[in-house]
This record gives sequence, structure tokens and C-alpha cells, in this order.
Amino acid sequence: MNRLGVLGGMGPLCTASFYNKLVKYTKADKDQDHIPTVILSDTLMPDRTEAILNGTYEPLLLKKAKEDIKAFENLDVTNIAIPCNTMHYYIDKLDSYTNINIINMVYETVKYCNDHGYKNIAILGTFATMDYGIYDKYADEFGINIYKLNDKQKNLSMKTIYDIKETNNTSAPQFLKLVKSLKSESVDSVILACTELSIIDDIMNYNYVIDAMDILAIESIKKMGFNVKNRI
Repeated sequence: MNRLGVLGGMGPLCTASFYNKLVKYTKADKDQDHIPTVILSDTLMPDRTEAILNGTYEPLLLKKAKEDIKAFENLDVTNIAIPCNTMHYYIDKLDSYTNINIINMVYETVKYCNDHGYKNIAILGTFATMDYGIYDKYADEFGINIYKLNDKQKNLSMKTIYDIKETNNTSAPQFLKLVKSLKSESVDSVILACTELSIIDDIMNYNYVIDAMDILAIESIKKMGFNVKNRI
């Protein structure tokens, strides 16, 4: 039996949301039509942004990630999804730990933008995601421009993420105003590049918003050989 592995817990609410999307987007008439899935919610994973910005927790982060990925090798896992944009900073290292295919959420999201003609995009996420080129190398590959956010915009994005982690409150009116304002800056699309942002109330009411977690869910379904019911 082939299974999808989900390396989650970064954070737990987002892992739950990802699995909900996986179920929602899978074409299924009964339980047995859904993807056999192993979810490893490692809530003890060190903070990814701290690891990247300061290097403090990086050795422990990579050690735990390697252990978790290795655990999937004994569970008939053929694809791994990691619903955490910031963790994709380490995608090359993670790939080196296993022969299991790790679905690259960042690459797939940028490819989706290219396939739909979006050439000027804004990335909203953690400081690490926004400032450390996690999306940039793929955007360059597809000839896509990434809009340069100012410090106020970045700070609001970061604050919103950590407020949700702390309180589980998904109401974020100031963040919604930021998303709306970016459209007036000639941005084709706004990418929600942190899974906490994906669960904000009413965020998908804006038709120019692309949720990287949606892309990951749909690509997971495809790569596992199942059919997609609802496309974004």
C-alpha cells in the first residue's frame, strides 16, 4: 500500500487544515477512495524562522527533520508533504535524507503562478520566507517578478502569523487590508506563503490570492495517483 506522509506540527492547526484540504479536494465517494495518509505532527520541531535567521536551532531542526523523514521509510510512504513554507528553505537537505519524493510546495506554487500568467506576485509569510529567497530562485526560473514589500508590510505579516500561533484566533482584519492594498500596487497575485495565513477568516474571498497550502494539497493528490475534485 502506498501512503502519503505528512510532516506536520509546524504548526498543528495548519497541519489539521492541510489534511482537511486533502480530503476536500480528493474525488471520493467513500472512505476507501481517499488517500492512505500518515501524519507525523512533530510539535517539538524548533522554530524554523529562528533557525534560519540566527542559526541557533538549525542543527536540532535538521536532526529532528531527518529522524521524522526516516520514520516514513518504514511506513510504505511514497510521497511526503510538508505544510510549512519556511521549512522549504532546507528542501535540498531534506531531499538528501531519503529516496522518498518530497513534494516541493514552493516550486509547485510558483509553477502554478506561471501556468496562469501571473508575472508580478507578492509573497506574504515569515521573515525567513520573505527575506531569504525561498521563493526567489523558482520565480527567477519562470521569469516572475516578486514585489518588494516594505518593512511595515513584512512586520504585519510576521505579527499576524505569530498571533495565530499563540491564540488560534483566525480573525485578522489588518492583514486583510494589507492583501487588498497590494492589488493596487499592480500585483497580479498575492501568495499566502505561510500556512497560518491560509486559515485566516475570509482570506480566500479575494480572487487574486493563491494559497500555497491549496497547491500542496492538490499536488499531493495528483502525485499519489488520485483524482482532484475541486480545483482552485
